[in-house]
Amino acid sequence: MALEEAVLQAYAEEDITVAGSSIGLTLTNVLSTPPPKKVELFFEDAQVRVRVDGTAPTSSVGEIFNPFDRQTLWGPAQAYNWRAIRTGASSATVRARYYR
Repeated sequence: MALEEAVLQAYAEEDITVAGSSIGLTLTNVLSTPPPKKVELFFEDAQVRVRVDGTAPTSSVGEIFNPFDRQTLWGPAQAYNWRAIRTGASSATVRARYYR
């Protein structure tokens, strides 16, 4: 077990459907008290593009994530600014796990 796993406690999980419009994480999880220190994202089903600067990605702009990829967000600012959109015709599922 990694030290961070011994210190951080998971408090919420959600599945996000990433379709043809940009979507972010659920604000009730992101803006909880206390806020998340870490969010782990697990990409399933289809390719997506992601931005963490608060700008909406497009199907051709943003960092690409494929099924089975993972992304870690640190702190509430990255979680608040995270946005994703699918790259093709198939929607994707992103599983988010929140830690504090």
